[in-house]
Parts: sequence; structure tokens; C-alpha cells
Amino acid sequence: MNNKSRLSVNTTVGKIPIKNIWLLLLYASDYYKELDTQQKIEFEDNPEKIVELAAELYCKAVDKRLRYSLSNGYQPKKEILTRVRGKIDYLNTSRKLLLEKGRVQCFYGNLTINTPKNQYIHSAAYVLLNQLKNNHLIEKCKKITNRFKELKIGRSKNYNPIIDHYNRSNLQDNLLVSVSHLIHSLSIPTELLGLETVNKLEKTDAWLRSLFERAVIGFCRANLNPNDWQIISGKRFTWQCKQSTVNIDKFMPIMITDLILENSKANYRLIVDTKCTSIFKKSSRSFITDHLYQLYAYVRSQEKIGDPLSFSASGMLLYPTVDESINEHTLIQGHQLNFSTIDLRQENLKIKDCLLSLLAQST
Repeated sequence: MNNKSRLSVNTTVGKIPIKNIWLLLLYASDYYKELDTQQKIEFEDNPEKIVELAAELYCKAVDKRLRYSLSNGYQPKKEILTRVRGKIDYLNTSRKLLLEKGRVQCFYGNLTINTPKNQYIHSAAYVLLNQLKNNHLIEKCKKITNRFKELKIGRSKNYNPIIDHYNRSNLQDNLLVSVSHLIHSLSIPTELLGLETVNKLEKTDAWLRSLFERAVIGFCRANLNPNDWQIISGKRFTWQCKQSTVNIDKFMPIMITDLILENSKANYRLIVDTKCTSIFKKSSRSFITDHLYQLYAYVRSQEKIGDPLSFSASGMLLYPTVDESINEHTLIQGHQLNFSTIDLRQENLKIKDCLLSLLAQST
């Protein structure tokens, strides 16, 4: 079954409808926070059309870049020349006795438009061709691929968008790269469909766990007012150790939080830890002890004199679930601890409302 026929049926990944997986991919993408309000509504209201909407934006952005010429860059090249260019490769020049022949081996940068970035943008068109049903958009993508071929630009999926994200000389490419990155991401769920081996299924679970974490972080960055909220991901906490042995730091485990939401005006801080397991133990309907201990360690370890918010900070364990909704909280030693779930089988708009409701309820 090809990708197009797969998308014509009600497909799921890990029991989650693929349209909701696409919604999470949208939230996790850099592109989501760049959408205006109307575009966000259009995407979120129609997750099953995310591929088409992304294709329209991609074609428009590529056409504009091709009109004003694609950005170029220097690609490393090694060559034997009759004159020095760039840096001399002294070792190989000497080993091959090139100087006696009036030659020298050099390393230099070759200016070209066939860069990893443009190859990545080119490759996105092929991803769309494997998923689109709209004939008009298919024709547009074919024209784009033909133009890239004429310019002798290759294809690659291995480009890391973060590399050039802060390259000021290519700021005009950031929007197009973020759209291309979203398009490449949208192809992953269809590649995961039909996996049967245990090893592959375990990889799928790890991918979903990472996606859920990134989606929650991206959602908060795009939906919370940056003038009021500070959003921190991947912050490290240190243990409140005293009277320790010299080498204790070598052996203490590192605590890294998924997400911290802070609003100094509201005198509020929330530490969120996302999980991708059942909220309950397998043997009983009680919260998982290790998760509770971890969250408790987070809220207590960030306490310090001179930081008033640290003594009233709340914590939240947030789980993706299927057909189950849990939202409980309690106060432990001055810290509110929340145990919450997001049902990823519900309608897409309810997922958004649920996330907003949990954030508002915790404040």
C-alpha cells in the first residue's frame, strides 16, 4: 500500500489518529510559532489538510526564492592545482611530490547554490509528491523539481536546519527551511505505518515520546504571551547537597526538566514533565511512584533563598493517553502537584482546548 492509499483510510500510529499526529508535528515545528492567527486556525481546524496547506505555503515560498535567486554557500573542495588557492595540503603535496611537477594540493571553498540547505528544500517537493492528492499542487511541485534539476541542485534529507538558523546572511531562507522541515516531518507517520517487529515498534514509541514533549513546548511558545511568560526547556537542576565528599558531583544523576513556565507578574512558576507511559501502575490504579518522586525532586531542588517563586512553584506530570482523561492535583509541602492527561484520540480542537485549559487551571 503506497502513502496515498494509506492516507485515504483512517490510519493510526500507536492507536492515535494520524491527523492528530500531524497536529502534534505542527505544534512541535518552528514554523507553527511564525503563523498568524488566521493561519493557525486554518491549520488546527483541518489537520487532515495539513499536507495541502504546507504544500501551498511551500510552493509560494519556493517560487519567490527562485524569482530572486537561491542563496549560495561555500562547499569544501580538495584539488590539485597549478597555483595556490585557499589552504595548502602540505602533507599530500609533499607525499605526491607535487612541487616537482609545478603543482600543489589545496583546500578551498567553492561558491555554489548546490548547498545542503537547497538540497533539503528540493527534497521536500518529493515528499509532497508522495502524499498530495490535489492535482494543481502536484503540478506545482513537479515544476519546482524540474527547476531544481535545471539548476543542478541535488536532494538530501540529512540537512540540520538548526545549523543555519542564526545565519544573518540567509535570514530570508528561515521561513522556507522551517516549512520544508515541517514537510519532512509530516512524512514520518506514514513511514511508521505497518511496522511489525518489536524493535521497530520500540523505536516508534520513542519517537512518539519525543514528539509529545516537543509539541507541548512548541504549543506553549506559540500560545502564551511572550510579554508575560518566560518559557524554558531543558533546564538543569542541581541537588541541594551539603557537607559532601570531594567526588560526589561525579556520581549524582543530572536532573533536566522538559519545560518551565514562569509568569513573574502573576507570581507563578510551573515545572512540566511529559511522559509517554500509562499514568497508572500496571499492577494497580495508582500513580507511578518513580514519576512522583521525580517531580517532587524537581520542585524541591529549585528552591533557593532570593527566588520567591521557587518556594511556591507548581509541578505537573503530563501524559498522552487514549480514551482516558485524568486531571488531579494536591498540595505537598507548599507545592501544588498536578497529574494530568491529554487524550490524543479526541477531536483536534479538543486537544488544543485541553492544553489551554490545563495551563489556565494550573495558574
